[in-house]
Amino acid sequence: MTTGSTDIARTRQGIYRFLGGALLPPDAKQFDLLAGAVEVMNDRDIDQFAFGPAWRRLGRHFPIDVAADGLDVGYVQLFASGIAGRVSPPTESHYRVVMRGGEIAEFVAGLQGEYRSMGIASVGEEEAPDHISTELEVMSHLCDREASAWGDDQIEGVKEVLDLESQFLHQHLTVWIPPFHDLVHACDPLPFYLDLVDMVHAFVVHERDYVNLIRRGMVE
Repeated sequence: MTTGSTDIARTRQGIYRFLGGALLPPDAKQFDLLAGAVEVMNDRDIDQFAFGPAWRRLGRHFPIDVAADGLDVGYVQLFASGIAGRVSPPTESHYRVVMRGGEIAEFVAGLQGEYRSMGIASVGEEEAPDHISTELEVMSHLCDREASAWGDDQIEGVKEVLDLESQFLHQHLTVWIPPFHDLVHACDPLPFYLDLVDMVHAFVVHERDYVNLIRRGMVE
């Protein structure tokens, strides 16, 4: 049980980190690393999960030439300047906070407080605390801790981390990723970013259901 659970937690950790890296401003060296990660992840039994088809669609884009495939321009158009008058910011506050006064700063400060309470205040050094890559990295950290707890047979530790994962998924990712996903589709972006955001959406929904299932199983 713990060996399988450890492996699944490590797989989930890797996927969160991969998706977070892919949603940073594109860099050739970073995307070379992501291409290597696709090969590693494809050796795992990804198809057992509901997000398997979305992962396979995304994986077919690798390897990617950032400049030749237009990812650098596509990223800015989609997430910063807008396509045909539309922009889909990859930040939670855009979808959760009224854009006036100090509400955004208050929201972001509250999010940083949550990170500190989880013991992972070091995330968010590359992008804003509410940037999608930062929030996915938070979940990667939690999955890392979950895997370690499974590996050490620290069941109470597993429960504590699963509670944090569930809380973050329900209070953040599953709240704003769906409207973000819909807005990206409305922008008609490059196929890579369309498949990337589809994968993020499918994975987050899977994670919500998976974590809930594991938590229920541990109390029955």
